[in-house]
Amino acid sequence: MSFISNARSVAAASVIALSATGVLAQDVPEVRIQAVAGSLGGVPLMVMEAEGLDEKHGFAGVFELLPSDSAAQNFLIGNSDIAMDNDIIGVSIARTEGFDVTAFYPVGNLYMGIVVPGDSDAETPEDLIGMNVGHFGADSGTTMFIRSIVQEMYGFDVLEEYNFSQVGPAALVPLLESGDVDAIFNFESYVSEAMLATEGRYLLQAGSDYAEFTGGFAPWITNMVAHTSWLQDNPELAYAVRDAYDEAIAIMSESGYEILREDYIVSGLGITSPEVLDVLIENASTFDYFTNEWTPEIIEGGYGFLEGLAEEGLVITEVPEGVMVRLEDLVGEPDA
Repeated sequence: MSFISNARSVAAASVIALSATGVLAQDVPEVRIQAVAGSLGGVPLMVMEAEGLDEKHGFAGVFELLPSDSAAQNFLIGNSDIAMDNDIIGVSIARTEGFDVTAFYPVGNLYMGIVVPGDSDAETPEDLIGMNVGHFGADSGTTMFIRSIVQEMYGFDVLEEYNFSQVGPAALVPLLESGDVDAIFNFESYVSEAMLATEGRYLLQAGSDYAEFTGGFAPWITNMVAHTSWLQDNPELAYAVRDAYDEAIAIMSESGYEILREDYIVSGLGITSPEVLDVLIENASTFDYFTNEWTPEIIEGGYGFLEGLAEEGLVITEVPEGVMVRLEDLVGEPDA
C-alpha cells in the first residue's frame, strides 16, 4: 500500500513514456520496499515515490511504512523485498537465527542519540550514571547502538548504570519535558521534538561523536537489506533501487533538507509543528543524516564494529559471514 494519499502524480506521464519506447506499464517489475513509520529513514522512500524515481529507474515501487515493533518480522517472513529500516546488528542476529539476509547499501547515519533538556548540567554520558533515563527497549536498535557506543567510548554499560523507564518513542518526549527523566534515548524526528519541548541538546550524537572517536567511521541506523536469494535473482532491480535512493538523497541534500517541508513528508513523519520541522532541518543539515558511501574500507569498519560488540558480549556474541556485501561483489557490476 502507498503511504502517499494521492496516487502518483507522474503515473500518466510514465505510461506515455513507457509506451513510446515500446514498454508497457504492466511489464515494469514490482519491488516492495518498507521503512519504519515516523522515522526519518522513511523519507527517501517518500521522495522516491513523489518524484517518480521508481519508474524513472525501471521498477514499480510498492512503498510501505510500518510500525517499529512489526517491521523486522514483516521483512523476514518475505512480505517486503527490501527493508530500509534494518541495521547491521539486526542483520547479524537474523543470520545467526538462520535468515539469509544481508545489508547491501547504507541509508541513515546514526540520526539518534542521548538528549538532555537545556538546563541539564550533564556534559558526557558519564554524568547520567545513577540518574533516570527514558528509552523504548533494550532490544531496540537505538538502545543497542547507544549502549555499545557508550561502552566503547566511556567504558561502562548503560543498562547497569542508568535507572531506565521504558515507554514508546513518541511518549519519551513528554516524559523528558515533564522532568520525570533526566535524559532520553531516541531517534529523529522525536529527537527534534524533544529538543524543541525542552530547549534541549544532544548529550551524545551517536553518529558524529562516534566518528570523531574512531577517526572517521560510524555505523548506520538503517541499511538497505534484502534476502540474498532475492538479490541474486534480481540484480538489475537491486541496482535500480540503489540508483533511485542515490537520486532521492541527492534531491534532499541539494535542497538543504528544505524538501522536508513538503506536505507529504510532514504527514508521513507525523510532524504537526513548524518549529519541530525547523529543528529537524537544522539537525539533518548539521549532522548529514543520510549517506551512500559503501566502500570495502567502510564495510571493513562495519565488521570491526560488530566484532567489538561480540568481544564485549554486548547484544551479539558472534559475527556471521555475509552481514554486509557490495552488489558488485555479490552479483557483478551493473550492465552498462
